[in-house]
Amino acid sequence: MKQSYYFSDLSASYDAEINDLLTDSEGKSALKTRLKEKRQEFKSILPMIEFSPEMVIPVFYDSMSFSNPKAMAAAVMCEPDDDDFPTWDALSSIVTLESWAKPLLDAVLAERTGEEFMVTVACLEFLRKFDTAKPAPEAETEAEDDHESESKGDDDDGRDDDGRDLAEAGDDWLADQGFDSSRS
Repeated sequence: MKQSYYFSDLSASYDAEINDLLTDSEGKSALKTRLKEKRQEFKSILPMIEFSPEMVIPVFYDSMSFSNPKAMAAAVMCEPDDDDFPTWDALSSIVTLESWAKPLLDAVLAERTGEEFMVTVACLEFLRKFDTAKPAPEAETEAEDDHESESKGDDDDGRDDDGRDLAEAGDDWLADQGFDSSRS
């Protein structure tokens, strides 16, 4: 999947952080426990969103689903300083956040750089889930199983909730955001 330099660089850092959380010193799976610890420490690590976002992003691990993959793919090609970098307000319309993560979202949005951080979180979570060019972490299924009962699953039949073709819905959304929806 094509990515801007910003997301490519941060994606590698985020993947490294997740890999660090996967196992304990004995090689046993620790992702679920370590994510829980990070979420409990959220207030103390929140200031890091400005200088080390990859250390904070794991608190949102597996908290998002995406109704418009084509629009998300366009978002990961943007740089924060570009005029076409999406706002959280625009992106949040295609991102569904798990209910357990909403208090975390509120705390982030109260920060000066919170909106940009949430766009970054959404884009990196999208890449983690859908960038097939990179291998998935080995213990990822444990965290997915943990939240499976909380989420109602994504239908990946190529249609949105209204039965429209996702590519068509993506083109419509891109056009509404001012993007040229005819580009790939």
